[in-house]
Amino acid sequence: KMIYANEYGTVDLLSEQFLKSLRSDEGTIGMKLSGGADTALLLYLFAKEISERNLKFNILPYTFNDKPDRFIVAQMIVNEIKTVFPTVRFKEHQYGDISPPYRKVFDKWALKLTEENDIVFFTNATNLPAPEEAITINKELAKFVGTREAPRNYDTQDLERIGIKGIPEYSPFKDVDKRFTAQVYEDEFLLETLFPLTRSCLGSAEVTDYHEKPCKMCYWCEEKHWAFGQYDAVG
Repeated sequence: KMIYANEYGTVDLLSEQFLKSLRSDEGTIGMKLSGGADTALLLYLFAKEISERNLKFNILPYTFNDKPDRFIVAQMIVNEIKTVFPTVRFKEHQYGDISPPYRKVFDKWALKLTEENDIVFFTNATNLPAPEEAITINKELAKFVGTREAPRNYDTQDLERIGIKGIPEYSPFKDVDKRFTAQVYEDEFLLETLFPLTRSCLGSAEVTDYHEKPCKMCYWCEEKHWAFGQYDAVG
């Protein structure tokens, strides 16, 4: 089994206990891929575990286009990971539009993906928010993202609420913050390869030269800079 541990926490990824709790040891993992550093890392680590442990799962990445470059960025991440782990089976990368209320969109996609595929579980790369003192501009959002109401914390209860039983939403990063993510990027030698492909900024077209550069003002820019010491590598 693979335990990822550093000074910021420990994650026992795809633990024996978790695998035993699933209804099958093969089938499809529905992996939400935003193009940010956390979902990219989780996809990479899953591919690594499937490859090294000869697990029988295949991966279906899906992406919500909340800004114009989102799907392209996510697809570049998929391509990079497929190159590193050529034996891991990927289903076609799916994508769709998103607008509030976000949980309704997540519900629709969970139902669609479970109807069309043999989904064994979904993943969510959500983590603990940055501490308040680390965030200078977006303090209110920093408080909100850690709450149950925040759409990013969609979980197994949400799936059960819409009638999806026995298919959990697996959130292995829920007890660590983004500094853990940053340290794993370093430990796995991904800072020069995978990390530069990731995009966390959610700034508007006006403040990012139409998504050509990070805004350095949104919560996601602040959080990434706090954890990694750098912003998105664009432009």
